[in-house]
Amino acid sequence: MEEASASNLTLRELDVLRLLARGLSNRLIARRLDISEKTVKNHLSSIYPKIGATDRTQAALYAQHVGLTDPREAAPSPSASALVPELGEPPTDPALTAREWGVLRLLARGLSNRVIARRLEISEKTVKNHLSSIYLKIGADHRTQAALYAQHVGGAS
Repeated sequence: MEEASASNLTLRELDVLRLLARGLSNRLIARRLDISEKTVKNHLSSIYPKIGATDRTQAALYAQHVGLTDPREAAPSPSASALVPELGEPPTDPALTAREWGVLRLLARGLSNRVIARRLEISEKTVKNHLSSIYLKIGADHRTQAALYAQHVGGAS
């Protein structure tokens, strides 16, 4: 992902990006900003090229990298529920396997399932199975929350 400037973003796009970086779904972003889900999708479509991202995970990681998130909103914590208050309480010790940590680290870099599979020399189906297990263990609903979790616990190195 190329380094681009968030200064090209409108105020509304910045709001959308900040909420995305907290791991919120389009539906929750729409509710928080009192706009439609379609409008959120349109904003995201506009944001990605401006910041050099190809998907929501890269955009969320970018937002964190450039400091668009308020540390009080998403303080480092070993649980995805701290990132997204709407989540239920995850297990206190997720006990990820070494392979799951490997998948999570690559996910946190914004890589697709296909690229993760190639890097780890496993099938895409196996990557999906690992991600399902990771989500369950850390209390995440999707890859963006898992990537943010990895960033906060230091597993994204």
